[in-house]
Amino acid sequence: MTTPRATSVATAAAATGAPTLVFLAADGISSLRPASAAATVTAVLVLAWRLRARRQVRHAVIGALLATACAAVAAWTGQARGFFLLPMLIPAVAMAACLLSLAADRPLAGLVANRVVGGPPGWRSHRVLHRFYAVATVVIALVSLAAQVALYRWSEVAWLGLLHILMGPLWAAITALSILLARMTVTRERNAAEAGDC
Repeated sequence: MTTPRATSVATAAAATGAPTLVFLAADGISSLRPASAAATVTAVLVLAWRLRARRQVRHAVIGALLATACAAVAAWTGQARGFFLLPMLIPAVAMAACLLSLAADRPLAGLVANRVVGGPPGWRSHRVLHRFYAVATVVIALVSLAAQVALYRWSEVAWLGLLHILMGPLWAAITALSILLARMTVTRERNAAEAGDC
């Protein structure tokens, strides 16, 4: 038996991925221009449906604008893979932030996860925690962009579409795993420090 919350999440996910799926299907059946038009029409229909239902209106507007912009970029570049250029900017910015945080010796994963898990304020001076957060930051940076760039370069439009649709859940899983591992590392470090005090 599904709960209303699960149904709502599944419906939102389907609505979010609909323009991409329609773009991929239309591009496979026809060509780029009809695919771009179909994605734009689908985005507008999803927006109208969400506005009528008064559900996640802000997300709906942003999603419709993004899908329309993606379709316009694909039409402008003349390549189906162009549809995924704009969504690749988000991981590119995340990767840049991760790399800058590493260069500043303040791994982004540590700045965020350490607070969430209740880690020590001086985590940067704890060698194990600092190393863990640095590695987590590198993994987040690589996962977020590397797969998309590789698929883009190889012009694997169907796989780009699948990755585009799965990127939200993938980010959530990476974030949850990072927090879980951070909590385990912080707990292990606390236990080691307490055992050393005895």
